[in-house]
Amino acid sequence: MWKFLGGVALGVVLAFGYVKFNVELPGFLQLPGMLRGGLISSATEAQLYDLSADEATHQRALEVYFANQAHAAVQVDAEAGHRFLDALYAARARREAQELSMAWSAFDTALAKPALREALERKHGVTDDDALKRAMLFEQLDSKPFLKSWLARSGGALTPDTLRDRLTDAARGI
Repeated sequence: MWKFLGGVALGVVLAFGYVKFNVELPGFLQLPGMLRGGLISSATEAQLYDLSADEATHQRALEVYFANQAHAAVQVDAEAGHRFLDALYAARARREAQELSMAWSAFDTALAKPALREALERKHGVTDDDALKRAMLFEQLDSKPFLKSWLARSGGALTPDTLRDRLTDAARGI
């Protein structure tokens, strides 16, 4: 039991060190994995570069290739102007924008309760339903730091008045 827990703890420390500080095992300890990855990638290349193969075959071959040659994925993405990374960011922003947009209708339920409405009006300093909901939505944006920074980076003013339109655009992938 202690060996297992010690192994898990060591794995966590090594994973953290690898991701945060790029600390790796010595090269001779990585040799079996490198050989395995090279053999699998070589076997996969026939399917990967077969232009007459169906999409499912290409997807599977690409998945196997990148699982075993991750550095190749990073290099291809960099050469293509980080399109994969941009697509990954856009997909996450779209997902988070959709989640945050769903809160808009839930605010009606919160505002229907007099005591809660009064507290929210005091907190945000507005009494109009729409303005109060915009202020609440803007406050909820703090729970999504990635989305907040992505919206700020993608241009335009980020205010309670513009947030709902920006979320709608982000949720549609615009």
